[in-house]
Amino acid sequence: MAAYLANVGVNAGHAATSPLFDDGTFALTPIPEAQPWRPPMLRFADIPAHTVPVSWSGRAAHLDPDLLGEIATYGDNCRTAGRAFSLRRAQPGDLIAFVARLESAERVARFSIVGCLDVADVLPDVERDPGAGWWDSNAHVRRARAHDTWNSFWVFRGGPSSRVLKQAVPFGRAEAAAVFGDSWLWRANRTELQTIGSYTRAVRRLEGEGEAWLRKTCLS
Repeated sequence: MAAYLANVGVNAGHAATSPLFDDGTFALTPIPEAQPWRPPMLRFADIPAHTVPVSWSGRAAHLDPDLLGEIATYGDNCRTAGRAFSLRRAQPGDLIAFVARLESAERVARFSIVGCLDVADVLPDVERDPGAGWWDSNAHVRRARAHDTWNSFWVFRGGPSSRVLKQAVPFGRAEAAAVFGDSWLWRANRTELQTIGSYTRAVRRLEGEGEAWLRKTCLS
């Protein structure tokens, strides 16, 4: 078995943040879709969304991962986007952990582990409408049905251990070393936040101690 670390939610380049509250709870804000809203896509007005501009209310929201629905799912362009190539090896029994950039009311940002998907099933290389199934609520399927863009994306179904964490778990330099060892280069001219963001831009596959740390953090 393996674990994967995927960076999700809005980042410093967006006009919105994922808020981190004083008690350690948080709200993960999804990224906006590049394509315009059409049914069955979701709009920001349709979902709980904090700190988003009013102008986003009619925009389509890429709610992915979706860990609060009846069936937990996560999708990615594992065939066409280099950042997601590693997920082509994911299989039932693996874990996808999600790290996100959160920002406090004082505008202090940090990366945190925010949830996980315990892989129970995989729908690979979707190039045509697969018909009704557990994948129906996933953002990639919604977008493809709205715009007929079946571009070989993959969708992962979560098992019963999939969840949003009750409190965000800080993921800083010490935690990165526990997961990735001493393989990262921490340059003096880059902040810790910039370094973590750079190294987690692509989904990372982990075994051994890194996998064990992610499983303990997400599932205990």
